[in-house]
Amino acid sequence: MDQHYYQELMDFYKAISLLSLEEIFTVLVDRLPSILSIHYFTLFLYDKDKRILNLLCHNHPQEWDYFPELSNSLKTTQSTFSTPLSQSPIMETAILSGQYILEQCFSNSSYNRGKVNPLFKKDFFVTIPLMIEKEIVGVLNVNDGEQDTFDQSNLEFTLDLSEFISMSVSNAILYEKTRKLAVTDGLTGISNRHQVEQVLQSEFKRSMRYDVPLSVILLDVDCFKDVNDTHGHQKGDDVLVVVASLLKKVCRANDIAGRYGGEEFLMVLPQSNAKGAFKIAERVREEMMKMSFAADKSNFSVTASCGVAEFNKDSMENIDQLVAVADQALYEAKNGGRNKTIIGHAKNKK
Repeated sequence: MDQHYYQELMDFYKAISLLSLEEIFTVLVDRLPSILSIHYFTLFLYDKDKRILNLLCHNHPQEWDYFPELSNSLKTTQSTFSTPLSQSPIMETAILSGQYILEQCFSNSSYNRGKVNPLFKKDFFVTIPLMIEKEIVGVLNVNDGEQDTFDQSNLEFTLDLSEFISMSVSNAILYEKTRKLAVTDGLTGISNRHQVEQVLQSEFKRSMRYDVPLSVILLDVDCFKDVNDTHGHQKGDDVLVVVASLLKKVCRANDIAGRYGGEEFLMVLPQSNAKGAFKIAERVREEMMKMSFAADKSNFSVTASCGVAEFNKDSMENIDQLVAVADQALYEAKNGGRNKTIIGHAKNKK
């Protein structure tokens, strides 16, 4: 390995050794075309369980222009494009075999489905599976450049770079998973108690400082013990997951919902007074009444009780006092027959 080759590799390694996928993608877009002397590339992440490819990084005008055969299968979710692995023969072969594929004449290869692509001015195409300890994390595709073909030295250098890309992408994915686990409830996928309390603390300080409304909703699934006893804990978990999904759906942009206890959830609603929070709580409660859960011999439904509290600077000095008002309102809803929403009222300080 000559000094220039080694130096290019090390410079790229330093630039891409990041823990943010977004930052990694920025580096790739900025540096990969020039360092490889190619015009276009794509980076797909591979979901092994679902056998789906998620396109998260590229430097060409339209995703579907790059793979014409995928134009009818790509599904857009925000900025991410996904496609079943089976829709791209060349990437499917590379991933399932764990081997790179270099086609010097892609248009005449068995992988091309007769599509004419304006992005392929030079006909070579390289697909490289990105691997960490024999585990496929994604696939890198490169094509079109200054040369008519992709020679052995180009290939070796690209394979070396792909190892750094694999390592950085894998580390970033692991870091993101770890970071998410620290603030996420493992069962429901929404914020855990620590995270929702951190957000509430921040919003409480902002509300106190700028005198803006802040409300919370404390929600409890009615007779949840009966669900577990009658239908089993797995079915009880299913109920909690559905409730969490409903809370996420009704949350506005700045709202946050978290699992506060076993079957108890807390919603933090910035810029919302008690009346606004009451409407949101009622929407959740009414939606829950419409839900049906499948059991062994019959379906069952669940209800929820909600306690609402609005921040009152004349009577509250901390988040515990705000939540306590919501908790008392929830207690009244439970004692009042369940399946209802009560607005709590704090007592002014003496």
